[in-house]
Amino acid sequence: MTATHDTTDPTRCAALYLRRSHKNADGDARNGRSLAEQESELRDLAARLGLFVTEVYVEREGTGASRYSLKARPQWMRALAELRAGDHFRTLLVWALDRADRRGAVEIGRILDEHADGSRRIVGVDGTDTADSRRRLEHIIRAELAREEVENLSRRVSRAKRFRRAEGRWLGGAAPYGLRIVDGHLEHDPETYPTARRIADELLAGRTIWQTVKRLNDDGVPSPRGKSWGVGTVSTLVRSPAWAGLQGIREKTASGRWRHIAEPFRDERGQTVSVGEGVITPGERARILQTIGDRSATLAEGGRFVRRGDRRSAALLADVLRCADCGGRTAQSGAAGKKVYRCGTYGNGRACDGFTAPTAESDEAVSIAFLGRLATLEAGDPLLEAVADAWVARVAPDDIAAREAAQDALDAARADLARVRRLVAAGTFDEADATAVMPELRANVAAAEAALARIPVPDADISPLLDLAQSVPAFFDLPEHERRGLIALAITNVEASRARSRGVRFDPTDRLLITWADGTTSRPSPARVDQRAERIAKVCAMLAADPAVTIAQVAEAINRSPRTARDVLDTARASLADTH
Repeated sequence: MTATHDTTDPTRCAALYLRRSHKNADGDARNGRSLAEQESELRDLAARLGLFVTEVYVEREGTGASRYSLKARPQWMRALAELRAGDHFRTLLVWALDRADRRGAVEIGRILDEHADGSRRIVGVDGTDTADSRRRLEHIIRAELAREEVENLSRRVSRAKRFRRAEGRWLGGAAPYGLRIVDGHLEHDPETYPTARRIADELLAGRTIWQTVKRLNDDGVPSPRGKSWGVGTVSTLVRSPAWAGLQGIREKTASGRWRHIAEPFRDERGQTVSVGEGVITPGERARILQTIGDRSATLAEGGRFVRRGDRRSAALLADVLRCADCGGRTAQSGAAGKKVYRCGTYGNGRACDGFTAPTAESDEAVSIAFLGRLATLEAGDPLLEAVADAWVARVAPDDIAAREAAQDALDAARADLARVRRLVAAGTFDEADATAVMPELRANVAAAEAALARIPVPDADISPLLDLAQSVPAFFDLPEHERRGLIALAITNVEASRARSRGVRFDPTDRLLITWADGTTSRPSPARVDQRAERIAKVCAMLAADPAVTIAQVAEAINRSPRTARDVLDTARASLADTH
């Protein structure tokens, strides 16, 4: 919006509203009037009416005026609101009223009712004037004709797209990275295909999207926009059906918005449709998406637990600790030896009273509870079965991913067969049609069943994990991200509540509630928690006798790993510093 004149009499002032629904170059025969042409004609109209132009409202190009586009038109709504207020102008000039708003008689009728007294009006270059009551019927008819035009156009476009989609023709838009469009079909782009295939090979080899992106950026490989690669770019790419050479279709959500990611299009027989060559095959796409889906929870790579993109948290309980009040995730803050968990919602300034809990004491309490529970499990225990499933995913992720992908393929084949049976029952397919497609669909089901049967069922031997539970020092000697992954096998979440009052010593038994993978809950054992306070007191005595005590000496004295000894030593030094 730009101001061009200033006046104190709104009855002598007008505003202009400009909109162009197409984005083609100026002068293209397919375009509506260009914005420059619209403004020129509207200014001429204002001069003929003896009005000063005080405001110009320009809608973003490509903004539709119909109820089908669902695109916000903030400038149109602002222009109407300012016209209704009448403080700056009483006349709004448009190129054509039925082009300014194509939502039909209801919307135009509302505007006409508001302008019936002649104090406000919308005037078009085509001669429309909402203050002229004699032309009310004409305005409503033209509005309905404009609405019907949009609906008919929408139907024609949809019909053409359905035909081209079923033919396997590219419907328009840029080809996915690594491919190009030739004669309405996709084929490998000689320049970008090698990089695209590299991305696919790295993902198929088990690397995360984050790792793949980092390697591309480290090697200086430019993204499709010539900049650095991002996780979102690769994530969108691998989910695109066209990257696998498949025709795609985007559906609308319940709110009427289009989904961001397309799904593979299936014809009336339930079969996917090829649109040319892909960077990957449909089978490879299924494997990649299955791996990404599994990794959304926890991915085991090379025996190490890794969160999304290997972006490991520095806190042991970061993945499971939640605020008891708001259910929000937690953050860690504080200096070495004094680190605390705190409510992330509260830390971000949102509505929650929040909590704080010392990191070291919380970590140890939950770890001891985890090891103690694990050591008592017996065959048939629901928690043991839940841990076994997660353990198998840790040690045999490829077998699980392969079986799940094969099961998905079998489910899809059975769904295709069931769909045709429903069509026959409904009379959509006749017997001749069914006779032609049923043998193929039954063969697809049989092939999918055979493929699933060939993949071995992973062995759920969790004895290595149970052996680890018998050795507390061995557990604490593991790298933190490994301990975090092991805890996640058995613990769904840990709720941390606020202290009863300020100055109360942290008591994990009172403040922490553990929810296990089998749905049961428990609290840490107080007897084991007190051992940390005893170790800290012991190291404080060692520091009082010899301030230069080493981590190795502390580890030997408290019978813990050097990692734990370092933490206890830092805490003891901080405690002594506070007393002095």
